[in-house]
Amino acid sequence: MSKASKRKEKNGTQETKNGTESLFGSVDRRTVMKGIGAAGLVGVGASSASASTSDEGFDPVEATVADVHDAIESGEATAREIVEDYLERIEVYDEAINSIIRVNENALDRAAELDEQYAASGPVGPLHGVPLILKDNNDTGDMPTTNGSLSMEHSQPEDDAFIVRQLREAGCVVVAKANLDEFARGITADSSLGGQTRNPYALGRNPSGSSAGTGAALAANLAVLGTGTDTCGSTRNPSAFGSLAGLRPTIGLISRDGIIPLSLERDTAGPMARTVTDMAVMLDAMVGYDPADPPTSRGANEIPANTDRIAGDSYTDYLDEDALDGLCIGVLRDFFGPDIDEEDQDCSCNDEDEDPVAQAEAEAEQVTAVVESALEEMERQGAEIVEIESIPNYDDLQEAASEPSVFKADLDAYLEGVDNEYETLAEIVESDLYSCGKADSLRTSDEEDDPDVRETDEYTRSVAGKIELRDAVEGLMLERGVDVLAYPTLSHPPAEIGESQPGSNCSLSANSQLPAIAVPAGYTEDERLPIGVEMLGFEFDEPTLIGAAYAYEQAADPRETPDGFGPLPAEAPEVPNPDYEVGIAAEDDC
Repeated sequence: MSKASKRKEKNGTQETKNGTESLFGSVDRRTVMKGIGAAGLVGVGASSASASTSDEGFDPVEATVADVHDAIESGEATAREIVEDYLERIEVYDEAINSIIRVNENALDRAAELDEQYAASGPVGPLHGVPLILKDNNDTGDMPTTNGSLSMEHSQPEDDAFIVRQLREAGCVVVAKANLDEFARGITADSSLGGQTRNPYALGRNPSGSSAGTGAALAANLAVLGTGTDTCGSTRNPSAFGSLAGLRPTIGLISRDGIIPLSLERDTAGPMARTVTDMAVMLDAMVGYDPADPPTSRGANEIPANTDRIAGDSYTDYLDEDALDGLCIGVLRDFFGPDIDEEDQDCSCNDEDEDPVAQAEAEAEQVTAVVESALEEMERQGAEIVEIESIPNYDDLQEAASEPSVFKADLDAYLEGVDNEYETLAEIVESDLYSCGKADSLRTSDEEDDPDVRETDEYTRSVAGKIELRDAVEGLMLERGVDVLAYPTLSHPPAEIGESQPGSNCSLSANSQLPAIAVPAGYTEDERLPIGVEMLGFEFDEPTLIGAAYAYEQAADPRETPDGFGPLPAEAPEVPNPDYEVGIAAEDDC
């Protein structure tokens, strides 16, 4: 019987990994790259003094939560100096990747307050002084929350989202709010307010989305941690294309209160970080019961500290280098290969270089090779690989689980609680203050969405369909004796800016509501484009996913710092197509 099968029957246990004790608690000390920083920050109240260097103290390049705490505890740097380092990197490097919508003008003051509290009584929490970037659909009471749209540029919530409050109470310093695919309605990383976000590994390529700004910023070392939200891939896809660890948790583990909705049936927030360790530390701070989001009453009972179903009091207790030893991984073969639409299939092209089918097959082959290499590493670490061709009746199950659009109903309900010029989707559509890429979908939602959709038979059937899909997936896993399913996060590499992004395998986790984690698998051979491998687990079995991802990460060390985003002083790398602009409905014929 597999490890997860035993845990599903509430008989399983899992070994824990002890870290190094400090004033900040038990944390993992991972070796990170060290470099040099300099260059003064322009604006936001920073001094013009040079940033810290490897000789002077803290280095922000590839820094972890543990590195931040080491620097503070040793006296090498204060929280304010660390935050200043990252603000300097944003000032220099975001010119190239366009990941940030707004810098928090209070970040340095908040960091200074944390320094005073540290001097008086020690750290305020497990994330004391850690720079954090928020996706700009996370409510902040001290800054607008825009959803990446000109129509919400000045939208002001009354208070912080539940997860933002939790992270701040744990000690995080919000340094900025990140761009996103507008209204979180896609994966091409563009918005009318923030423009086009670029992939730090290839500036002419897509970082994916919708949590595009968070992913690009973390990949370029503009902060230590970041929040994503995931309706269908929006945490996992940018993590895959940013060589990051990103988790879509089980619905109910993390509160959705104060997050601008796309579809509450599938929406969830998730942690994003450069290491699995940091992602796990962040997850501990994000989970918990929130009366404003009733499903968290169930999720609260599944947090390690609140259940005897699994061992350990923290998600970091599952950071076990041997977690892959004996783990059964079901490789879902149907999720590999090219994603080809009907128009491309009908193309009669003589030149192979112009044949979209041949191009798609070549792209998918590169991704398959990278993911296969990652799976081979997992096997070397003791995992048992089980080949699974497909999920029986998968297309029918997905169709049954797909709900009618609830976007208009959910967005209108959200807008009632914030101060925004446009108070409904209808008013937003009338304003034309959104990107051309979202014009058709926004107008369609406004015209066709049923405000009473949740009272319809179609909606009721979709709820039952999600349960049926979840049961089918878990049933298959139990039948085949596997702990997790594995597949490419996207079966194609990052698309060029301005092109659609094929290959997302987001909907298995999104519609089954089962947890999934994306981690770096490696890079394509020709252009060194980042690729992610995704693992999906049983309901509320995030510990197994974290353990497997950590063990793989420690063995493979798959993450590389993107070229051109190293230590300061430096200049931002040159953008290949600097004149590319996102069309705005109010200004363009769309």
